[in-house]
Amino acid sequence: MPSRTPTSTAVLDSLITPATLANRLGLTERTLSEKRITGTGPAFVRIGKSVRYRPESIDAWLLAQEYSSTSQEVR
Repeated sequence: MPSRTPTSTAVLDSLITPATLANRLGLTERTLSEKRITGTGPAFVRIGKSVRYRPESIDAWLLAQEYSSTSQEVR
């Protein structure tokens, strides 16, 4: 019986871990987790118990955080 090797795809290879994203954003993993719970963070993918982020979802979320003045921010 042939052994199975993990299949690699471009999407799978591009997924970002919460630890990596938190580090890049200067946040803690806990804060990122809270953003997932409240729906205020980037869209994510759940694979079993693991959470991953697509670069495109991160980019879209970051661009949605752009303001030209503090009066535009919704808190």
